[in-house]
Amino acid sequence: MPYQTIKSQKLFAQAQARFAGGVGSGTRSPASGWVPSPVYVDRGEGSHLWDADGNRYVDYLMAGGPLILGHRPKAVIDRVCQVIQERGSMFALAHDLEIEAAMKVCQLLPSVEKVRFDNSGTSAVQRAVRLARAYTGKTKIVRFEGHYHGWSDQMHWSNRPPLEAAGRRNAPRAVPNSNGIPEVLGKTLIVLPWNDIDLLEKTIQARKHEIACVITEPILGNLGGLLPKPGYLKAMRQLTADNDVVLIFDEVLTGFRVAPECAQGKFSLLPDLTTLAKAMAGGFPAAAVGGRAEIMDLISSGEVMYGGTYNSSPIVTSAVIATLSELSQPGVFQKMEKLGVDLANGLVELAQRAGFPACWSGVGSMFQLWFCDESQLPYDYRSAVQVLKSSPYAKFWEGLMKRGVLVQPRQDNLFLLSTTHSEEDIQLTLQVAKETFKEMKALQPPVPGK
Repeated sequence: MPYQTIKSQKLFAQAQARFAGGVGSGTRSPASGWVPSPVYVDRGEGSHLWDADGNRYVDYLMAGGPLILGHRPKAVIDRVCQVIQERGSMFALAHDLEIEAAMKVCQLLPSVEKVRFDNSGTSAVQRAVRLARAYTGKTKIVRFEGHYHGWSDQMHWSNRPPLEAAGRRNAPRAVPNSNGIPEVLGKTLIVLPWNDIDLLEKTIQARKHEIACVITEPILGNLGGLLPKPGYLKAMRQLTADNDVVLIFDEVLTGFRVAPECAQGKFSLLPDLTTLAKAMAGGFPAAAVGGRAEIMDLISSGEVMYGGTYNSSPIVTSAVIATLSELSQPGVFQKMEKLGVDLANGLVELAQRAGFPACWSGVGSMFQLWFCDESQLPYDYRSAVQVLKSSPYAKFWEGLMKRGVLVQPRQDNLFLLSTTHSEEDIQLTLQVAKETFKEMKALQPPVPGK
């Protein structure tokens, strides 16, 4: 059946009448690249998704990260349904499932001595920052340009700042990412470029008396999977430890996606606090904050308020238990990593054969194809902006979509794999990419004089 979007466009038109923006999140809207309309989903199964128009896709969106076990993972769905049917969906009281889920998280993450559950990555980050401030008695937060730590007023700054507003690289300005955020909150932030250990060292040494925490994505998943430079995170860990600064790893995206022990295990580092969400519950809305007992015990003593009616409900804790049990099976991550690396390398090779400069960043389970030479691969937000200015990624995305491969529409997003992706999926994707690159090459304007 030829690719079409007629029903999706009709549904979007209907939605806009009563549904603000026509979608539940801005990342699903035409403004985020979903043109001519958002994809309206009919169903998903494993590594595949069908939309309202009957189009079938190999899905590398994976709900933006949560579907580490693919769509409708049987082990998770069965466990959650059993708990709902036999015990209930909500208690707002203590129960044994939250203990079991907490034990599983702590067993997998050596840095997490104690944990507390939440319902979204945004709220988990807010809690972690509050804990850091209470523990240190200081107020400033060091965060990095291009990183995403949720949409809260205190953290939704300098994620994608216009460079003309962001100031000098060695002294960036804090730029709010939305109207309605009080300007005064920017004064609680110290914004820095990522992957610059010298500037971080100078900043911490000069302002350690006011810095409560440094928060970072250990792999910059919200900017195309950019990796830390060798030794960068290790130096960050040492600097924060030496200067009474709490180190927070925001593993909302990388947690239980890049390895069973998350990115911190991949880099053999122990942050003071970790935020988790997405892949932790295989598609259910669970999040968590965990870390050193002496920090987490500020909750136990009542010095730090950490409430929430929906926190650690039977639904989400049973999903966490089932998901982490599946991810703990031997070979799960190795298989996913190999398939992802094969796909990433294959995409680069096909792009280069078609005459497009290409390389990739990230790891097998979350990566991005960049249309630039390896020497130009971005290492922070500002270097990424330069590549994005001339990237043909929009045409690449369009070509994949109409041929049945679903990826996020922005160059600074990711290909996300699940345990259900297969060798057949990878080969089909590479064939689709080959056809897409051929089409892109034919559409390029001729070079004068040739």
